Amino acid sequence: MERIWTRHWAPGVDEAAIRLPAEPLPVFLERNAERLGDKPALIFYGREISFAELDEASDRFAGWLQGRGLCPGDRVAIYLENCPQFAIAYMGALRAGAINVCLNPMHKAVELEHELRDSGARVLVAADQARDVVAAVRGGSPLEAVVTTSYGDYVPPSPALPVPPSFLEPARPCPGTEDFREIVRTAPRLGAPVARALDDTALIQYTSGTTGVPKGAELTHGNIVANCELLRVLIQATAADVVLGVLPWFHITGMEVQLNMMAFTGATLVALGRFDLETVLRAIQQYRCTVTTLIATVNVAIVNDPRTRQFDLSSLRACSSGGAPVPAEIARRWEAVTGHKLIEGYGLSETTAPTHSNPLHRPKYGTVGLPLPFTDVRIVSLEDGVMEMPPGQSGEIVVRGPMVMKGYWRRPEATAEAIRDGWFYTGDIGRVDEEGYFIIEERKKDMIKASGYSVFPAEVEALMYRHPAIAEVGVVGVPDPYRGEDVLAFVVLKPAARGSVTAEDIVQWCRSEMSVYKAPRQVRLVETLPKTASGKILKRSLREQAARQA
Repeated sequence: MERIWTRHWAPGVDEAAIRLPAEPLPVFLERNAERLGDKPALIFYGREISFAELDEASDRFAGWLQGRGLCPGDRVAIYLENCPQFAIAYMGALRAGAINVCLNPMHKAVELEHELRDSGARVLVAADQARDVVAAVRGGSPLEAVVTTSYGDYVPPSPALPVPPSFLEPARPCPGTEDFREIVRTAPRLGAPVARALDDTALIQYTSGTTGVPKGAELTHGNIVANCELLRVLIQATAADVVLGVLPWFHITGMEVQLNMMAFTGATLVALGRFDLETVLRAIQQYRCTVTTLIATVNVAIVNDPRTRQFDLSSLRACSSGGAPVPAEIARRWEAVTGHKLIEGYGLSETTAPTHSNPLHRPKYGTVGLPLPFTDVRIVSLEDGVMEMPPGQSGEIVVRGPMVMKGYWRRPEATAEAIRDGWFYTGDIGRVDEEGYFIIEERKKDMIKASGYSVFPAEVEALMYRHPAIAEVGVVGVPDPYRGEDVLAFVVLKPAARGSVTAEDIVQWCRSEMSVYKAPRQVRLVETLPKTASGKILKRSLREQAARQA
């Protein structure tokens, strides 16, 4: 395909003039600490952590890891919500040459155990609030050490913004674990970051697949810094920016466009542990935030709440959205309410987040924008996966560029299926218009996007089959005006359970056994599930049935 999109990049974006970085992220953090010193790197409910402080703390954490015998390429798992401890452990592990495995803090035991065992993580950093979940899986995991911390350790005595109540809970004793505060206070500093090649793995980001088993996308040091530089060019990011950091950092979008960009550019990151509408608006106003990246559900909340107009959001200059498609009407309402255009983008865990973004000067609502520099994109036939479709016709989106993963962790077959002849097959169906703007139409892999989180029906089904009363289950996504999509499960009960187990019983069981965004909010008990002649569940029929009964 002719790269027609290059005509609509922002003025001044010249691919020939862009130089992708040749050094990994810890080098940029170290330089920014030398250059910026006491400038805040993080602001956490009023507590300021300078670049110098972040660099020293992460250096001590790196020194502690090396002292424990961790070698370059060993895995360090982080099981935390957004907080300074996350940033310190993340940067410290990279500095020591380790591979970060950032885990969803909403994971229950079965989810946590799979990712610890699959990654082979030797060290886990977790909140004291998660001690019971960690204790339940520690013996069956490869963990050699667990480091625990309390969120309240970095909350100031007089917070400048409302703090999530759970962050204010008293610290809990965690026998048999190492104390995070003690490590960053007393461990010997490592010094210079351990040398790593750009094609060395830096992250294992878990993303589910149609088999129901989460796979780890191997993202390299080169992937991280390449996308940081491309994002810097696209939004003209500088150290003068103040970035709102409310998307979860364990998720690739929040990690790359907030946490990594802070270390890369020297911008200040206003870190929030949880989304709360008024807290977000107050943070933008109080700290004069210039850059935001949000998800569709947050955008909806902002434009629908009358309180939004009470806050001064004039400092913003680049407002991005990702995670799930933003209806054009919501984008228009965002612009009317905030006075700023909403810039939608597109990317996946396998692509270190964005491969596409609308240009700041010329967004086209209803699209995910244009491919980034150095990024090639094709729309290929759903029939053969090879024939390229012309503008306006639908097909699978395939991508190649400096942000695409090296493969799936220890899954060569899955890697070979996803990456063919250098092209990454996204599994998403879309089309490109005559100007090179891309439109996402649906998910080839049946994925559900609930509040911006990726939910794979096969994984939910695999977890639900652990319930002793369930004979068969089919999971689909159904439209939801706030969450984007909701998870709906059609369940066939075993004969012995009929009449004694209710749909609500199963809903409550699911909430106790899996992350809240995965757990079906609705369960419908049915006699049978529609199937093909070969016995596969007809998801299309289930979605049609759900629509009829809505």
